Amino acid sequence: MRRLICTALLLLAGLVGLAGERIYIVTDRNAYIAGDMVYCSLFVVDDSGAQSNFSAVSYLELISAEGTAVEAKIGLFAGRGAGAFRLPAGMPTGNYRLVAYTSSSAYDPAGARTLAVFNTASLARVKDGVKLNKAWRPFPAPAEEANGIQLSMTGRQRQGQPTTLVLSGVSQAASVAVSVVREDGLAPADGCSLEAFLQGSPAPRTGQMAEYEGEIIEATVEGLEAGAKGDVTAILSTAGAPSSVYLGRSTENGHIQFYTNNIYGDRELVCEVLSLDGKAAHINLASPFTHPSVGAIAPLQLGPEQRSLLVSRKSALASELQLDTLLEFLPKREELLLDPGTRRRYHLDDYTRFPTVREICIEFIPQLSFVKRDGRWRIRMMFADGADQRHYMQENVLVMMDGVVLSDHGMLESFDAMLLEDIDLYQQSVILGGVPYNGVVNFISKNNYVTALPFPPSVRVVDFKGVSYPLAYPGEVPADGGRRQLLYWHPALEVPSNSVLQIPLTMPGYPGTFRVQVEGWTASGKVVRASYRFEVE
Repeated sequence: MRRLICTALLLLAGLVGLAGERIYIVTDRNAYIAGDMVYCSLFVVDDSGAQSNFSAVSYLELISAEGTAVEAKIGLFAGRGAGAFRLPAGMPTGNYRLVAYTSSSAYDPAGARTLAVFNTASLARVKDGVKLNKAWRPFPAPAEEANGIQLSMTGRQRQGQPTTLVLSGVSQAASVAVSVVREDGLAPADGCSLEAFLQGSPAPRTGQMAEYEGEIIEATVEGLEAGAKGDVTAILSTAGAPSSVYLGRSTENGHIQFYTNNIYGDRELVCEVLSLDGKAAHINLASPFTHPSVGAIAPLQLGPEQRSLLVSRKSALASELQLDTLLEFLPKREELLLDPGTRRRYHLDDYTRFPTVREICIEFIPQLSFVKRDGRWRIRMMFADGADQRHYMQENVLVMMDGVVLSDHGMLESFDAMLLEDIDLYQQSVILGGVPYNGVVNFISKNNYVTALPFPPSVRVVDFKGVSYPLAYPGEVPADGGRRQLLYWHPALEVPSNSVLQIPLTMPGYPGTFRVQVEGWTASGKVVRASYRFEVE
């Protein structure tokens, strides 16, 4: 019912034109080494300039004169978004334009960001994207500023010592992006500002439906004649995520839409066309990225004096690759298909092992049974009434392995049960695309074995780029200390009104100039911004 209501809201919003949105991007820095992680914070406004809570997903592209080099998706909520993506190790040296847009609105140039990328392991360069300059000197640092928020910490710090960054002076609660990075002047300041962005004009509309709940995955039916592509039912499952299951039906031209609640992380999707009375068909997923034209991009300047700076950056990259284990996961949209309170887990190593799933059910899972009807195996689930006096079996059960729906239960009957680790039962009703199921069972293998099963031709297993997990780096020091370029990053730090917020930091084990940058807005849309520079000795 909830999904039907939200779909109706989507259609209504598309009709009345409420989906115009613009996105302003903040990154942890403006110059990177190929292989670096780029951390992003997004600020989203509607046509009136107010914080937008319409789209649930944005699309990012890092573009050079040669085309799109990186694609990413970032979830949105209440006008904010946070995520990260890694630059390919083989990325050519040059300047790139980072743009963001939604399904219903094109990107706004005023909110885009120019990033410099240096490849220290390759001579590859963006075509016409690099300019040699023997007289190159480090770009001057922007002046320090304070607008609506105050920063304070000791201007001279000792190597490897703890310290505290203090944020204060905010009259209204604010959501800000905070970065603390080494300043080396490899690239000029971008020159973008949230104030100028908020004064801009509405972004062009795309004419596409807004993605209110999450990404709408588009697909087409292949393998059937044109007249037979209508009314095809397909199911989309996410390996390793049992709540990310979606069912869709095709239109007359063979197009299918799966309304997701955002699938997080890079995943393997299993796409299955359900029974077509013996006809062979499959679906192909369409890319949501539009690859927009960003116009001319100023070339990146290269000079001899950059050599020592790039050697230092390359050394820092080795340490920052270790930050993956130190990152903090921020809250994200949750998929509510399965209620954890109804789950009963059977950990198979706690029981006598049997070679087949059918024997396991017979011996110690009384809620499940295998039956053979019309030559096909089916799994049934037992339920009891409130007084636990009347028990009855239901056959309309959603059966999964590792979160992937198995329409042919016979694949489990012949599966080597020694490869299973857990069996999760959900004695609850679920509805997928209007189709009700009386219960759910998920067979969990030891090594996500499901994608290696011998699926029929109607099934495709595809790599899928999901929405980036919202990440923060709280400043913990990697095991080897290293030459960290990034000391701290938080894409959506909430600063209470009229309060003092203290951020603990640990200084790096090498000298240099570092810069604190804070940018964000209050609940009423007032911009707050501040920067501060300090020395590590």
